[in-house]
Amino acid sequence: MKKLTIILLCIPLILLSACLGDEENVEIDKERIDMQPETMKINQDSELKIVPLYTQYQKYLEASLETNDTEQKRKFFKEFVLDYIEEIGEEEKFGTADLKGNFLMKSTSYEQELLNRIDILMSKHDEIEETIIKTYIASHKVLPKKKSTIFLVPINSEFAFIGESLGGVSGNAYKDSFVFYLNEDFDKNILAYATAHEYHHLILRDTPNFMISSVLNSAILEGKADAFADRIVKGVSPPWHEPIDEKTKEHVASLVNDYETTFNDFVVGNEQKNLPRWSNYILGKDILNHYLESNPELSIQDWTFKEDHEILEGYKYQEILQQ
Repeated sequence: MKKLTIILLCIPLILLSACLGDEENVEIDKERIDMQPETMKINQDSELKIVPLYTQYQKYLEASLETNDTEQKRKFFKEFVLDYIEEIGEEEKFGTADLKGNFLMKSTSYEQELLNRIDILMSKHDEIEETIIKTYIASHKVLPKKKSTIFLVPINSEFAFIGESLGGVSGNAYKDSFVFYLNEDFDKNILAYATAHEYHHLILRDTPNFMISSVLNSAILEGKADAFADRIVKGVSPPWHEPIDEKTKEHVASLVNDYETTFNDFVVGNEQKNLPRWSNYILGKDILNHYLESNPELSIQDWTFKEDHEILEGYKYQEILQQ
């Protein structure tokens, strides 16, 4: 889900921060738990590693609270969080540059709030892990993969606006790994859906010469991931599943090859161009719905690896999109 991208409820966060006094925070500090990665065998040939970054964030935040030097705070974040991610990548033999460079993977100005969020997420870790593993196994049965790593990150308060409509879960997929940025009020059903969505991205990233080369390519990629998640996790709808009129769909399609319209416009929206938020997801879902309704005999394995031009065949806005 690129995207499921896919998240934060600010009012409970503010109330929580206000309610925890110094004495209570000290008591919580005494109960810090060192949460280590866990590796699970899916079958004889496959395994999943879940890496909660809560302990690494706690170490960074506790060091950061001791200084007012902004540059030193960034150094602490690199030392305790980013360098640890690099260690995991080296162990599992995948690159981490894009993951570490994500704008969500930053130090925060709201240190105590993030510490409070981490305490709650740690108390819910069994629920989080159970949801992810159950969905991962269901996804793996349909499209097997040998190894994956999932990072769990407590999302910074600065980025609360990004996921307010996404049930407390935002995800990004990379080669052999993906990351979830979590709010303490995450929706368990959305977490399951996001797991299936991001898993499908991992499968396609294993194909030779994989790359996201255009907005249209991105839209079809997201449409496939949603179509897969719809079949693995029943009855869950992310915000871009809300129906929109045909005039809006055609307008979105007409802007795909407008080189003045950026990829970011298609994700976050552009009011000046009448481009709604999640436009690449909306377009991708519509394209895949048409293709799958026209080819109901195809298995998930069949349509997952179809080329974009095959997926577009017969789509009502095919000519506009392929200009």
